[in-house]
Amino acid sequence: MSEKQQTGPSRNPAPTRPAQRRRSVSHRLLVRLLVDQLNQHRGSGLEVVDLGGGTGGLAAALAEAGHRVLVVDPSPDALAATSRRAAESGLGDRMRAVQGDTTTLAEVVPAGSADVVLCHLVLERRAGTAEALRAIAGAVAPEGLLSVLIGQRLPRVLQQAEAGNFAAAGHLLSDPELLDRTALHELLTETGWDLLAEHGIGVIADQVPTTVAEGRSEKLLELETAASARPELLEAAPKLHVLSALARSAR
Repeated sequence: MSEKQQTGPSRNPAPTRPAQRRRSVSHRLLVRLLVDQLNQHRGSGLEVVDLGGGTGGLAAALAEAGHRVLVVDPSPDALAATSRRAAESGLGDRMRAVQGDTTTLAEVVPAGSADVVLCHLVLERRAGTAEALRAIAGAVAPEGLLSVLIGQRLPRVLQQAEAGNFAAAGHLLSDPELLDRTALHELLTETGWDLLAEHGIGVIADQVPTTVAEGRSEKLLELETAASARPELLEAAPKLHVLSALARSAR
């Protein structure tokens, strides 16, 4: 089961208000970051594939920014929610959903047709990641972009330790198959992707108590944005966002 399946909003329909607020700032940073990066590297009106896009929250934000987004997800329930979201927000002309995953991507996305593929909270183990990255490479146009978001080792270890789950924390700390930042870099290079940028997501915002953040989300977002690009803070962020481009030599 992927990390998204374990922790995504569809598995926890009534999260606590503090968690909602913290995730809101982190989500806003991720959306702003992606919109800026796509404009910088590829322009507007792009063909975007959101692989493992769940209920379409990020897809809707990108569709609102003028891109055409295809959500690919294995869950029929998530796809139905995505379709409802598109209809209710008036984005039906720029947002679609089909069933699939990394192993069937070539069946639902014509080769070379995507300008950008998002792969957020889908990859969490070394095993199978190289195959997924190669499948994505087949779906994107020359020099197409790949946006990857993964959970990070250190924050997960600390979360388990703080809860008193020391055995689980120890396992996460020593698990050689966990997909961490170093392993992701290696696998991206191995499969023909050039690193363009990386940012920590939630490094500040996810730590701030609700009582402190109340009514100050813009200031918190400003601080989170500044912290997200600091190299020394990358490993401490709960999530790592990496933007890559398919190398010319990979074609």
